[in-house]
Amino acid sequence: MRSKAVLITPTGSGTGRVGAQAIASGSARLRPLIAEAARLGLRLAFTVRLAKTAYLHPSGSSTDSPGLRRGVMQRADHTEERSYGSAQTGGFDASDLALRVDAAGGDATAAVHQWLVETGRIRSDAQIIHLEI
Repeated sequence: MRSKAVLITPTGSGTGRVGAQAIASGSARLRPLIAEAARLGLRLAFTVRLAKTAYLHPSGSSTDSPGLRRGVMQRADHTEERSYGSAQTGGFDASDLALRVDAAGGDATAAVHQWLVETGRIRSDAQIIHLEI
């Protein structure tokens, strides 16, 4: 599996991406990116990909996504990617996500999944197929 390197630049931007293989193993490779972002006091955005039926709200719903289907990509395989946090919204506090990842034993996927369930965005039995932070 190819993936982007875990990197935070001097300007505070960075990326980390995991797909199916890393999701199955708990996506621990994202933990250093999240920890470093928290240490620097940065904010994060993330994109998740799930089956369309796993979401509780339709794409573009103001309850779930930014509205007007921004940050939503529908796929031919009946999955959908949705983005949470952006430059416009300011993203999410990296230290909060770092605490969630630590509580999940370093599993970034489990931490994001728990947040999505807690905030009423996805079904509790949903499986994240792709995660990018």
